Amino acid sequence: MPRELTRQSVRQEARGSQLDIEVNSKDMTVRVALSGILDQEGLERVILRVAPLLLGRGCRVVLDGSNLTHMDYRCTKGLIRWNRNLRQYRHQLFFQNWNNYLRAVLCMEDWERELPMAIQVSPAARYGVQS
Repeated sequence: MPRELTRQSVRQEARGSQLDIEVNSKDMTVRVALSGILDQEGLERVILRVAPLLLGRGCRVVLDGSNLTHMDYRCTKGLIRWNRNLRQYRHQLFFQNWNNYLRAVLCMEDWERELPMAIQVSPAARYGVQS
């Protein structure tokens, strides 16, 4: 059943976006610490907070997902669109500290591999060897 047809609890609807955003800018790098759940509304909030900090060209935008617990797969298209817009001004988008689950969500929806994210699996892990 599509998610749009699934009833959400009143508590979920009342809380709205469950994403905390902390933005720090230094030199040509904008670091965005995300915690909670990234949904489409939260992604729009991130973009609106970061946009005024991108002065000139060639900035680095680092999305730190170390405290991110879940991501709505529908955000991937928005991230791809934002990455394309950033590249027009020679900005770069980086994903830092995203766990394997979040990386897998991105990879499943990013068919053209436009986002600078790949699940990096060591050769030993491919064969079931744990290090």
